[in-house]
Amino acid sequence: MTAKYVFITLTNAALLCLASTIISESAGTSCKWLSEGGNDTRSADCTLRVLDPGAITGLAASGLDGALKLRIRCSDVHHFESSFNAQSWQRLTSLHELHVHGCKVLRIPRGAFQPLLELKKLTVQTFNAVWGASRFLELAPDSFHGLRELHTLEIVESNGERKRPKRVEGEEEGPCRADIRILDLSRNEITRLQENSPLLGLRQLQELHLQRNSIVEIAGDALQGLTALRTFNASYNSLDSLPEGLFASTRELREIHLAYNGLRDLPKGVFTRLEQLLVLNLAGNRLGSDRLDETTFLGLIRLIVLDLSYNALTRIDARMFKDLFFLQILDLRNNTIERIESNAFLPLYNLHTLELSENRLRTVGAQLFNGLFVLNRLTLSGNAIASVDPLAFRNCSDLKELDLSGNELTTVPDALRDLALLKTLDLGENRISNFYNGSFRNLDQLTGLRLIGNDIGNLSRGMLWDLPNLQILNLARNKVQHVERYAFERNSRLEAIRLDGNFLSDINGVFTSIASLLLLNLSENHIEWFDYAFIPGNLKWLDIHGNFIESLGNYYKIRDSKVKTLDASHNRITELSPLSVPDSVELLFINNNYIGLVRPNTFRDKVNLTRVDMYANMIETMELTSLLLTKVPDDRALPEFYIGGNPFDCNCSMDWLPAINNQTSTREYPRIMDLDNVMCRTSGPRGVAIVSASAARSEQFLCRYEAHCFALCHCCDFDACDCEMTCPAGCKCYNDRTWNTNAVDCSGLAAEEIPRRIPMDATEVYLDGNVLRELQNHVFIGRKNMRVLYVNASGIESIQNRTFNGLNNLQILHLEENRIRELKGFEFERLSHLRELYLQNNLIGFIGNLTFLPLRSLEILRLSGNRLVTFPVWQVTLNARLVELSLGSNPWSCRCKFLQELSSWVSDNAHKVVDASDVWCYYGGDARPAYRRRLNVNETVCSDYFSQGGVIESIMISDYLPLVAATLSAVLVLLVIVVLAPNDQDFVLRSLAMELEHGGGAGGLRLCLHHRDLPCLLRASAPTSAVLEAVDASRRVLLVLTRNFLATEWSRFEFRAALHEALRGRATQLIVVQAGHACPELDPELRPYLRNAGAILTWGEKRFWERLWYAIPSPINTIVPDISVESKSSPLVYKRNANANANAYTLDGGGLLGEKTMNLASSGVRGQERSQRSLFKDSSSPSSSSSSPTTALMLQHAPPPAYSCGAVLPIAGSSDDHRRPLSEHIYSSIDSDYSTLERTAWRQQQPPPPPPPPPSTGQAYLV
Repeated sequence: MTAKYVFITLTNAALLCLASTIISESAGTSCKWLSEGGNDTRSADCTLRVLDPGAITGLAASGLDGALKLRIRCSDVHHFESSFNAQSWQRLTSLHELHVHGCKVLRIPRGAFQPLLELKKLTVQTFNAVWGASRFLELAPDSFHGLRELHTLEIVESNGERKRPKRVEGEEEGPCRADIRILDLSRNEITRLQENSPLLGLRQLQELHLQRNSIVEIAGDALQGLTALRTFNASYNSLDSLPEGLFASTRELREIHLAYNGLRDLPKGVFTRLEQLLVLNLAGNRLGSDRLDETTFLGLIRLIVLDLSYNALTRIDARMFKDLFFLQILDLRNNTIERIESNAFLPLYNLHTLELSENRLRTVGAQLFNGLFVLNRLTLSGNAIASVDPLAFRNCSDLKELDLSGNELTTVPDALRDLALLKTLDLGENRISNFYNGSFRNLDQLTGLRLIGNDIGNLSRGMLWDLPNLQILNLARNKVQHVERYAFERNSRLEAIRLDGNFLSDINGVFTSIASLLLLNLSENHIEWFDYAFIPGNLKWLDIHGNFIESLGNYYKIRDSKVKTLDASHNRITELSPLSVPDSVELLFINNNYIGLVRPNTFRDKVNLTRVDMYANMIETMELTSLLLTKVPDDRALPEFYIGGNPFDCNCSMDWLPAINNQTSTREYPRIMDLDNVMCRTSGPRGVAIVSASAARSEQFLCRYEAHCFALCHCCDFDACDCEMTCPAGCKCYNDRTWNTNAVDCSGLAAEEIPRRIPMDATEVYLDGNVLRELQNHVFIGRKNMRVLYVNASGIESIQNRTFNGLNNLQILHLEENRIRELKGFEFERLSHLRELYLQNNLIGFIGNLTFLPLRSLEILRLSGNRLVTFPVWQVTLNARLVELSLGSNPWSCRCKFLQELSSWVSDNAHKVVDASDVWCYYGGDARPAYRRRLNVNETVCSDYFSQGGVIESIMISDYLPLVAATLSAVLVLLVIVVLAPNDQDFVLRSLAMELEHGGGAGGLRLCLHHRDLPCLLRASAPTSAVLEAVDASRRVLLVLTRNFLATEWSRFEFRAALHEALRGRATQLIVVQAGHACPELDPELRPYLRNAGAILTWGEKRFWERLWYAIPSPINTIVPDISVESKSSPLVYKRNANANANAYTLDGGGLLGEKTMNLASSGVRGQERSQRSLFKDSSSPSSSSSSPTTALMLQHAPPPAYSCGAVLPIAGSSDDHRRPLSEHIYSSIDSDYSTLERTAWRQQQPPPPPPPPPSTGQAYLV
């Protein structure tokens, strides 16, 4: 027999493995032997990254060649395609079972398993659906060729419909040679079983599993020739009908499963002549009574199980089951059956289980169950039965289980008296309001009675006396208010009673006599009084939750109770003691009560304790001994306690709580499982706070005290005694258990002086919120243990030099929110251990240089919100441990030198300054309006002056311009603005700018570089306005045209628009220098400038510099008017820095173009020196007479630098040889206030060498 054409997709399945010895393990591969229930069969389980011939060969080489069972699983993370062929299995020929699971196999070739001649079971389970919806597994013809011993083939959870490919050339048609007995094609997407199915050749097939597919049609001869078929399973598909003759050739069928399809009709005779059929499952379809008649089950004489549940049956006819003599289980539940004809079950004399629940029956007639002599189980729950005929169970005398729950019964049916062998009776969820003596007569064998959810009132003696063997009684959710004593007198075998959900208020003497009782549920009642004497001694499970019990009484001190589980939650219990909890308890639920006291040793002798729920009570304090246990053996786990949801007061008696779970070595304390959820209230000097118990610190567990005397203190009877702790009047004092924390809170008293007799051992003192004004000398003397001192918000104006004398261990000092105006330097002497100092929001304007020097341990310093102007913040660098500093909200000076040093220090210590964004400097004074600006640590431009106007106004203050109108134009016409890309700045500075500023015959030009000189101006005004004003002040615009420029600046719309506006009508003033291959002609907006520009040059071309100098007007012809009148505003005083580099610069204000600093490359030093010497000639030098009047006037009015400027300028007309050193700024400050010390300092410096005469009178400056 040869296989036909098959095309199948395979996906998900589960493969269970039993752990055993690891055989081999390598990258992506691991194997281990399995032990299956003591079977000696050699079985192995291997996990591979991907299945391929090499991996299979590796498995055989690792010692699996002798395995009889092999399970291969591929990685479910990496979706790699797997493949194999016949040669892959050459060394595994002994296999009897092979399972391939989760490997993404797309095709099994012809004869893929041919070497496995002994293979009896093959399972292929892939996850191709996860890999992709279009991934199918193709089975080539003769895929299983050679597997003569194969009897079980499982191909499950496919990803597509079974299809038939084209016939392979040379393949002979014929039945399959494989002797397959079990074929599993479940969980695929098969939609049809058609005629001439490949299944026809499986003559030996015994089991066919097609469940959970999408089959909508089965052809009439789809099973033709399967004469050995015994199990057919097509459940969970989409069939709505079956063809006639489907099972005509399968006479040996034992089981047919067609459950949960959409069957509406069964053709007549479809099951005819299936005399061997034992199980017929038709559940979950849409079969109606009009489609089932006496011929439907005709001839099924051996049928044992018939399942018709979850259909649409409305009636049962008398002859429907006439041939089912051997039927034992009939399931008719969850239909809509309203009527069952008399004697309908008469032929079913072997029936032992009948399910009729969830139908619409209203009555049970006398003839309904005729013939059911061996019926053992009958369920009638969920109907609408209101009456039961007294003779209804006359022929069911063998009934053991009867379920009549969920009906409309109002009394216990009299028909029950015929059921002498009845074991369990369910009458729950009815409307029974009462039952009487004799209601359960003749039910001597009854062991379980369920009456839950009725309307039963009181229980009196005799009601249950007819049930001597009763073991389980369920009377929950009734209306029982009282149970008479001895009501259970004759029920000596009772083991479990449920009376929960009733209205019981007193249980004294009700259950004591039931010695066999093991479980008692009295929850959700109205019980107020409980004592362990009310329950029998053998009770093991007691539930009394949801009552009104106030205490777990144990009047007789019973210690031999056997209760293992006690649920007393949701009551009103207020106290727990050793007698409240039985010694035998294992599980204790005492949560949601009003427990406020847990006495010591409550759990001491509870040796079997495993869990205690004590959460959601009213416990505020609890001694550690309250949780003390008898030492737990090492082989047992520590008991688990849950105590969250209590309003714990973390005073000094509760300091054990955070570390309770660390006390495991003694094994005498439980584990608090919800410690992270335990919250507690801490009371201390700073008020009440709710903190997590697990995170609380030991110093937070404090108690109040008024006076305390240590044991070694012998003078407490006298008034003057340092060792006596007396809390000052009006203050609050706190201590922890060990007195390591002794806090004194005298805050908010509006006191004018510090309270006397603060305890000498105080560790924390709070004096904030008073009116102290001045801290006197030695006011804290002797408090050597003080670590924290709060004197903030107390109106303090001054601190004496010995105020903190003696506080050698002080670590935290709060002086914020006071009126302190100055710190002279002696205030914090000897506070070497101070770690935190808070001085913010005072009026401090002066801080002495030595103020913070003694604070060697200082870590946090707050100076924000004061009046500091020029305090040298960098002095705190001497405090090596400082990690946090605040400087904001101070009126820091904007003077150039100080501002630069402040900015530099803040930039270098940004990780320490926590409020750098709130640090501002302030301009202003009597002669100019107040103005402030934010500290910018990245800014390289510095100016002592400010403006609120445009770009030019920002760099030339009108107050300081000469009154001669010609001066501005005469100077500004020399300006050349250079437009470039930021990435080209280094190139321009080192090449173009260096030559233009320092070369040529005129002593260089004044250049304004786009990204070097205009950033601060662009921030002060709009880009368009900035560029317009800069171009207006220039004689030429030099455009450095590169690819960088086109990719950055020219691509920005706002910049392009600004340049267009600035060059409108001035294209001839444009000089274009091309560098590299920029291809500007490709930009249509740039072409007009290339056509009309005054000059277009290429970097590196011949005679480049000659052409460039020719395109720029010579500064020799510049007219500098003579100024013969003295002006209030001094004109330009200019100087270059000979020691700077080319990447940063500063213009130090006062000049015509503001303060700036410029750093040039070392190659330009000589040119700078020439410019410096030409501008600042000493009046005593021989060449001084050649200077122009303007220059002389400039030098006469040249002012000294501002505070913090290290620049020293020569003063014209001075005979003093101690000239100021060369400034680091191009422009010196004008009208600056500087100290005498600074003046003296620079006068003591060595004078520079005399400058050589300048080459020309031309002046160049940078913008």
